[in-house]
Amino acid sequence: MSEDYPFEDGRNLAWELEGFGPDEWLCSSVTVTREQFLQVRGLFDLGDDEWMMAGGYPVPVEAQGPLRAVVETALFEEGVDYFLGARQDLPSGLWPPAGVCGPFPGPIPPPQSQHPS
Repeated sequence: MSEDYPFEDGRNLAWELEGFGPDEWLCSSVTVTREQFLQVRGLFDLGDDEWMMAGGYPVPVEAQGPLRAVVETALFEEGVDYFLGARQDLPSGLWPPAGVCGPFPGPIPPPQSQHPS
């Protein structure tokens, strides 16, 4: 794998729409493609993190309808808190590769989720 920063301009990222129930356990998870993310990112106040790599962003109730229109597999249930965030989606493994040290030109999103989709 190249030592170049692989997440520039949202490359090699997948976004997860995750719902957490009242018990704070994960109760839903839907992968959002780059194309879908490009359609919905205007629904969120991203600040300097235009690719959502700094954690999970709460999905406000008013964004749920427009988000559902783009991500048809997204289900929104009352009493569930939803978050959208990025993760690595690299075909050749996690980044940075072993032995490569920073500083890096941008954030390193978490690795691929380990929970079922």
